[in-house]
Amino acid sequence: MAKAMGIKVGNPLRKLVLIKLADNANDQGECWPSYQHIADQCEIGRSTVKSHIRALEEMGLLRREYRRNGDLNQSNLFHLTLDNIKEIPEENSGAGSDLGQELTEGGSGAARGGGAGAAPRTSHSFEPVIEPKQTPIASAPASGKYAFEGNVVRLNHKDYESWKNLYPNIDLDYELQKLDIEFCHHKPKNWFITVSQKLSYQNKQALSRGIGNVKQPVNQKPEPHWNSPESWEDFL
Repeated sequence: MAKAMGIKVGNPLRKLVLIKLADNANDQGECWPSYQHIADQCEIGRSTVKSHIRALEEMGLLRREYRRNGDLNQSNLFHLTLDNIKEIPEENSGAGSDLGQELTEGGSGAARGGGAGAAPRTSHSFEPVIEPKQTPIASAPASGKYAFEGNVVRLNHKDYESWKNLYPNIDLDYELQKLDIEFCHHKPKNWFITVSQKLSYQNKQALSRGIGNVKQPVNQKPEPHWNSPESWEDFL
């Protein structure tokens, strides 16, 4: 997001589309929102979104990967390449000439005299720039969408707090990071159920090892770690 904010693309709506894609992208710069979803979030027309994405592609800021599922089309996979920016295209070509589309489609440019498309381009270089602070994923503020957001495991605040209360004997952030790495290589059919099962098992193991509130008997042999080969045989 910070990198996208610092790139000049020559058009305010195009910048808005780029920021929206950056907001949806994972750590690898990949996202797959539909054109309609982008249009709804940016409050502009669908055809305008497509033209701005074509312009961003021409500028080298993204690459589209078309996807199909049998006979059905799926949303494009967008690869953001923010380090490959080319020359900014002229405003009277490509997506830069879509102000008329905005007026007919009812987007933000339709507000004559006050819409985003009518705003003159001015320099604000004299204003101070405050760089955003990099917040660790697992300790994101409550106002964010996720309390833990990995590449696969994306847990909202409510579920995060529920699991934290349900499994008090484990380091939840650490376990979620390990599982997210595992799922990046082999994603289960339902990661939420799989994570819940593994955390429950890990919490029980912590109790049996005396980490939690229940102490393990002195002569009792500790059960294997949930991620050990012998434990996985029983689990699967």
